[in-house]
Amino acid sequence: MSDAAPSLVADRYRLDERIGSGPMGEVWRGYDTRADWVVAVKVLGARAAGAATREVLRQHAQAVAKVIHPNVAMVLDVGDQDGAPFLVMEYLTGLGLGEELAARGPLKIVEVCDLIGQAAAGLDAAHRAGVVHGQVDPDSFRRAGSGVLKVVGFGMDDREPPSGGGRYLAPERAAGQEAQASGDLYALGCVCYELLCGRPPFEGTPSASGGEAGTPDGASGVRRAEPVPPSAIRGEVPAELDRLVLAMIAEEPSKRPASGEAIRRALAAIARPRANPAAPPVTGVSLRDGGLAAGATRPGVAGASPRAGDTAIYQAGDLEPEPSPNRKLFLQLGAAVAIIVVVTVGMVVWAGAREDPVASTPTPAAVPTTQSFPTELPTSEPPTSEPSPGLVATLGPGEPTVLRGTAPPKATLGDSIPPGGWGKWLEEFDEALTAQQTLGGINPEVAGKAREKLRKAAKKFDHGQIDPGLSQVAGVYRDLASAQEKGDLEPSGPLPEFVREWRLPRG
Repeated sequence: MSDAAPSLVADRYRLDERIGSGPMGEVWRGYDTRADWVVAVKVLGARAAGAATREVLRQHAQAVAKVIHPNVAMVLDVGDQDGAPFLVMEYLTGLGLGEELAARGPLKIVEVCDLIGQAAAGLDAAHRAGVVHGQVDPDSFRRAGSGVLKVVGFGMDDREPPSGGGRYLAPERAAGQEAQASGDLYALGCVCYELLCGRPPFEGTPSASGGEAGTPDGASGVRRAEPVPPSAIRGEVPAELDRLVLAMIAEEPSKRPASGEAIRRALAAIARPRANPAAPPVTGVSLRDGGLAAGATRPGVAGASPRAGDTAIYQAGDLEPEPSPNRKLFLQLGAAVAIIVVVTVGMVVWAGAREDPVASTPTPAAVPTTQSFPTELPTSEPPTSEPSPGLVATLGPGEPTVLRGTAPPKATLGDSIPPGGWGKWLEEFDEALTAQQTLGGINPEVAGKAREKLRKAAKKFDHGQIDPGLSQVAGVYRDLASAQEKGDLEPSGPLPEFVREWRLPRG
């Protein structure tokens, strides 16, 4: 096929313009003559001539089609044309990250966190479906017309390393191993580094031996020179982001983040720490300015009023609608009733004071109903409006279990099954733990013990033993609370946020 002679695929998709090509085939901007819309058509070429190869590629294409996620380009159709498999995908009109980097240079830190977080979410969805990209580079991510970033260009043959991809190729992949999810995350870390610094972490071009010019040969097992932290090139990069990026491009796959979701959570914690209720509302000005979004103060900017077109973001409690005339009437009636009640109570008290006093008997304190995991016990201390730092609830005297937070919990464990089931909930717990560890916000030994108890809890839940499973979870909560008191766990980050969202049952 050529640009000069467009043809029809499957008697339906007209190929109008070739927009990409590779060893496995070509990508075309096409037109769906039945649905009347523009699509992208990937047609596999000469490399797919053998029947066995075509079958492998067809199965891979069908697997990619099952990945349904907002951050993954949707596959609309799968088939074959004259024996060669093809995919029909949504056509994205926005720029790829490589094009944005070339046009704009290094992006703002908050924007990088947001874009790489979206990319990580898309890759995570693919990995959960058993699909490895295998050829991740900046052009593997492209914006839709709405601005949402989507993963594109899944390799149709992930058994061989992509040609010319040495800058983003994981060491184990360069050594000849098959593509793995950890290799995709390594490449994503290289892309993140490049968006922050304007250059990839490992400079040079691929050499004939498969390594890179000026660096040791990746296939020989020799590690390239260690990359400098992004903050050494760009001073405003926060330490947490430094640690995350360097972990993503670690030589050993086991030292990289466990999943794309763990990366997404970590980036969200870096870019959008918990809001200060006393802070002014976030506007388009602060979202466009990475320093403001991160809480920095800049002369002439921090106090600037929102520009026309900016959208202010408020918490629901910050918005008070103007009272309607009927509401004003109800308020007036309520005030009158309140005055009458106060006067009546005052007269009753005055009359009672003239009679002989009767010895008062203290009302017994309510005894909490016995349950497996009480979270609050009676205390002799008077209530205070100022929450003390640290921990809030206990399973027993002096045993902290929940990290203190002002946000309302998402749910209470045991009241109902978490969305997706206990297995899914424990998986999210482990991802939050991994993200916290990636940010350097928890002692690795504490993280290891917590992860072991989560595995035991998973076995209990798998056998329908809900109470014993919750007992293991409660043990994790106790350990984390104790670690926070000792300084082995930072009070903020993905893990404390997750624990605050899910409370243990009340006593």
